[in-house]
Amino acid sequence: MPMESIVLCGGESKRMKPYLPFNKPLAEIGGGRLLVEYQVDWLRSHDVDHVVLAIDKETYAGLRVLRPGLLDFVDCSVEDVRLGTGGAVVKALELLDSSRFYLMNVDDIILSDGYGPGDLLSVLDGFDGALGSVLLGRARFPFGVVETRSRRVVGFRQKPILDFRVCAGHYAFTVEGVERYFPSRGNFEDGALQRMARDGVLYSLDLEGEWITVNNVKQLEAARRRLEGLC
Repeated sequence: MPMESIVLCGGESKRMKPYLPFNKPLAEIGGGRLLVEYQVDWLRSHDVDHVVLAIDKETYAGLRVLRPGLLDFVDCSVEDVRLGTGGAVVKALELLDSSRFYLMNVDDIILSDGYGPGDLLSVLDGFDGALGSVLLGRARFPFGVVETRSRRVVGFRQKPILDFRVCAGHYAFTVEGVERYFPSRGNFEDGALQRMARDGVLYSLDLEGEWITVNNVKQLEAARRRLEGLC
């Protein structure tokens, strides 16, 4: 069975404007490569056979100008009106052939050499009735954590690693799972995952290694520094 992936590229990138004159997927991430280009290359290097970009029309137009050659290696599910992450996935399913697929946010970058999309897809095979799986990573709290006793500061940890795991923005789903739970408009994170968890059809995999996300300008600059030598 071929490995297929959908990459969510339709966010409005409001937290990165006016610093970026275009949407986040078109940001240069290192070595002259765009963020979306880096992620497509990552998928292809891990034996993903077919990549679909769930992309808004504005970002698609920019991609055609900046990286027309990338379009030779992907299919694009173009939204004339933003559908949210759930609606984007439902629409992109029209371009898939497999009964299951890998899903990722364009701005969640995996740095672990020991992980590939097939690892998360294999979770679907390991549990009867599994319709989805979520990659879990360790996150750093963005503030200093202060411990006090009678107003005296007795401990201080600057931006500690959280004790619990969080969603790393990478998933695997069956088509059945999307058809049963995803909204045709709106974000699947707002309700579909909760319902799947309630029904016992959602599983997880712990990421052994690092993952970074790009949600604002500061994180973009940090990602550029990390990836400069890798691109």
